Amino acid sequence: MTKIEVLRKKGRIVKYKATGHSEYGEYGSDIVCAALSTALQMPLAGFQDVLDIYPKFEINSDGFISVDIDGMELKGREREVHALLESMVVVLKGLAEEYPKNIKLVEKEEN
Repeated sequence: MTKIEVLRKKGRIVKYKATGHSEYGEYGSDIVCAALSTALQMPLAGFQDVLDIYPKFEINSDGFISVDIDGMELKGREREVHALLESMVVVLKGLAEEYPKNIKLVEKEEN
């Protein structure tokens, strides 16, 4: 199962991370894993390649991704950054509803 944690401060997403494999299909042909990878990496690509913003992040082949924008200077692009992140969450919620045995999505609000 893939566990995804989304951390918010004052309602805004500041960090997200995912761990584990979805175990829906065979390695290399797992459609749930592919969908999750795309959804989780899309904001990061948008930050870097479109907005020229470089958050702290880590990705490995063991099903782990962590992205942290907490306290970053967003160069006046707050609206775009948060649109990318909220769009990701919309996709993740849909996937978690469709594949509840393979994905657990947890959203937390930090004080």
